[in-house]
Amino acid sequence: MRVRRLTHPLARARLSLAVGVLAAALDSGRAVAAERPSQSTPPHVALLGAPAESTAELTAIATALALFTVVGSAEEAEVAVVWRGPGSAGSAVDAAFAGFLERARPLVVLGADPAAWPGGASEVAALLGAAPGGSFAQGAAPTVLSDYAHPITTGVTEPLAPPPLRLWSGLTADTFVLQEATAGEETAPLAWIRQDGTRRLVHLAALNPATLREASGLRLVTQAVWWASGRPVPGATPHLQRTVLPDAHPGSFALTFPEGVGVCLDPVRGGINYLWAGEFADLRPRWLTKQGAPARLDGPVWYRESPEPAWRTAAGGPAAPWRFRGHTARAGTTEFHYEIDGRKVTERPTALPEGRGLTRHFTVGPGKPTLWLRLAPQAGVRIEVTGARREAEHAGFTEESGGAFTVQLHRADGEAIR
Repeated sequence: MRVRRLTHPLARARLSLAVGVLAAALDSGRAVAAERPSQSTPPHVALLGAPAESTAELTAIATALALFTVVGSAEEAEVAVVWRGPGSAGSAVDAAFAGFLERARPLVVLGADPAAWPGGASEVAALLGAAPGGSFAQGAAPTVLSDYAHPITTGVTEPLAPPPLRLWSGLTADTFVLQEATAGEETAPLAWIRQDGTRRLVHLAALNPATLREASGLRLVTQAVWWASGRPVPGATPHLQRTVLPDAHPGSFALTFPEGVGVCLDPVRGGINYLWAGEFADLRPRWLTKQGAPARLDGPVWYRESPEPAWRTAAGGPAAPWRFRGHTARAGTTEFHYEIDGRKVTERPTALPEGRGLTRHFTVGPGKPTLWLRLAPQAGVRIEVTGARREAEHAGFTEESGGAFTVQLHRADGEAIR
């Protein structure tokens, strides 16, 4: 990824013009903005673009950004939103953008146009992780629009794909497609994220002056900023998919939380195989490969259990008789139903704030056998058991009348085991 260090004597004056356009729209934007989520402080955001050519578009974007703390300098910004591109080499916006890139902070790009970048297509491809091409499907309208249920696309009922669309290809391994369009045998990504170890990046490729005036377009911009800043997207809910996951039996569950916790629950062995730092399981490999590759995870695994059965008849004893009895999803929560040694058990996983871990809520029906859950102590993870007896690597529920207990898995800072 190339970092440009450019200066220009008119940089400060021209950047002020862009900020002036943005500020003029703030009052009207706040009138239609949704409430800020109480669990997050809004990030500081800078809007970069070519104001002389795109005043109306910058005003529309500013309406969406009214949710956030808008700053007049890219140096102060936690997240930069770039409309089309930073402009010609040495311009005010280009100089500000070069400095922002150097600090490796989150970035949201809207409708990238290679002509609006000093380095053209090669610079765009290096930054966004995809090469810009010509017109998708010779300018025809898409026949199929796909959305892959990422928090960024929450509440957007249909992907925005006004023709003509640009064809993007050669996506790098660290990109994840959120929306795409299909026409005949051609497929084009409409929105994707990139996490290359230095920053969170979002590209909403299909946004143009028309879609920026639609509620769905503005919503995508807003939610992209929340996600890029590492905060939960307001209104996003957990997402459940049953699929083929790495290191799990076919038909395992991928349960992803907008707080940034991903869960692989294996109904064959009766436990959580692993947790990862992310909120997205990419199922496209299942559909795009002949043999159906496992889904991709959007972050590192930080907790992992051994493949042995999770439930035991005694601490350190043999596996308990086990049956998976299905699952229910309602009001943003998922419950998994088991029968263990003749007792009914329900598990409801919930994410800890800021993606710091997971709480497993168990409800146990009446019965005589003590149920023992095998724990998996490991570096970088703190395990807390409430409502059950803990013996070394096991938690035992002894109440014959039934009741509830919880197991919390806390992720330590900087720890990952993959």
